Amino acid sequence: MSKVFYTRVYKRDRKSHGRIVRSYRGYYTLEKSGRRVWKELGTPDRAMAERRIMAFALEAQREQEGLVAPRAMRDTASKTLSELVDEYERDLTSRKLARRHVHDTIRRIQRMVIETKWRYLTDIRPDLFVAWRSMLQVSAKTNKEYQVSLNAFLNWLVRTDRLAANPLARVGAVETRGREVRRYRAFTEEEMTKLFAVAGKRQQAYQVLLYTGQRKSEVKALVWGDLHLDAPQPYALFREGTMKDKEKRSIPLRHELAEMLRQMKPADVEPTSRVFWLRWPSYENLRNDLKNAGIDWKDGLGRVVHFHSFRKTWQTLGVRYGVNQRSAQVILGHSDANLTAHAYTDVPSLELPAEMAKLPWLAAAEIGAQPGAQKSVVSCASLSPYDFLAQLIESVKVIGPDKVSHALASAVTSSQTSERMDPTGLEPVTSSMSRKRSNQLS
Repeated sequence: MSKVFYTRVYKRDRKSHGRIVRSYRGYYTLEKSGRRVWKELGTPDRAMAERRIMAFALEAQREQEGLVAPRAMRDTASKTLSELVDEYERDLTSRKLARRHVHDTIRRIQRMVIETKWRYLTDIRPDLFVAWRSMLQVSAKTNKEYQVSLNAFLNWLVRTDRLAANPLARVGAVETRGREVRRYRAFTEEEMTKLFAVAGKRQQAYQVLLYTGQRKSEVKALVWGDLHLDAPQPYALFREGTMKDKEKRSIPLRHELAEMLRQMKPADVEPTSRVFWLRWPSYENLRNDLKNAGIDWKDGLGRVVHFHSFRKTWQTLGVRYGVNQRSAQVILGHSDANLTAHAYTDVPSLELPAEMAKLPWLAAAEIGAQPGAQKSVVSCASLSPYDFLAQLIESVKVIGPDKVSHALASAVTSSQTSERMDPTGLEPVTSSMSRKRSNQLS
C-alpha cells in the first residue's frame, strides 16, 4: 500500500500592480522518486500552505486506493444532467460538427432527460432506459438513434474521465433490418432515361447525382471552382466541408458529363458560384418529374425512390456492369465494404437470371465410357466391394464366362479396392481369401 513519501512548499514573491505579492506553491509525491504533482496553494502563510498540500496528497492517496472517486467524477456527479448536456453541446459545436447533427443529438438527449425525469447521472439505469424505450412510439430506426445519442453522451463523459463506465454499454440496440418505414430502391435504366427526358433544366443535376454517386447535399454544394472540366481526365473535387465523412474526394467525370457541364457554364462566372444555383430540383420538383415520366414513386413492395436513389443506382449499375468493389467503395466514400455491397446494392435490379446465365451449363457425362461396355462396369471404381462383386457375377451370368469383354476384364484387374479389400472395408484381403473368392466365382 502506497503512502505519502514527501511534501514540500515553496515561498514565491511576485510583483502585481507595483506591489509585492507573496504566496506559496508546493508539490507532493505518492511514491518514492515518483512524479511530482504541483499545486498552487493560494496563501502567504507557510503553516496553511503545508496543511493544504498535505490535504491534496491525502485526497490523491484515497483516490489511488479506491476509497473515493476522483475529484472530476465527484464534481460531475454533483452537476445536473441539464448542465452536463449543455457542456456536451458546447463541445460538439467547438469540434465543428454538422449543425443538424448537433441539434438532433442534443434534442434527443433532452427529451429522454425530461420524459424519464432523470436529474443526475446516478439516475441513468439500464432498466429505466429500457422501460422508457418500450413506450416510445417511433420507427425502429428513430428508436435506435435515441440510444446512439445517449451512448455517445455517456461515452464522452467516460473519455473525459468524469464517468467510470457507461451504464448502458450492455443494453442491446433495437433491430432495424427489415423494419424500415421508408425503404427505398434504385432506378432502372429505363426509368432514368424517362426522367432525364422530362426534367428540363434539372436534367444536369440528376445526371451529376447519378454519375458521381455522391449525396444530395454534397452535389448541391458544388461550385464552379470544384469542377476541373478541361483536365485530360475531367473530375469534380468534393471539399471536406461539404462531405459527410469530412474527407475530400476527387471523382472522375465521364467526358459526356464534362461536355454537358461546359455547355451550361455561364461566361465569366465566379469560381465560388454554385453550379446548380437556379437548377437544383426540390423534393416537389422530383415528385412532379417522376409523375410526368410515368415512374411510380412507390412500387408494389412499398419501396420509394428519392434523391438517395441516384446514389444507390450508381452502385447497382456498377455491380451489373463490372465496376470492382474497391473502386466503388472509394467513390461512395464508405469505410465498410459491406455497406457498399449490401445496403447500396439493389439486388432485385441486378437481373440475377442474366447473371446466372453467364455460367456454363455442366451436364452429367459418362466418364470413360466405351462403345459396347456395360455401364455397371464403368462405375466400378466408385462401388463398394459387395456391389462390385454382385455386378460382376450378374455380368458373367448374362454374357457367359468365356465371353467376358476385354473392357470388363481390364476393369476387374485394375480395381484395387474390389480385389484387395475385405468386404467390410476395414482390413486388406489376404492371398488365401483372394483364392477362396476366385473359387466361389468359378
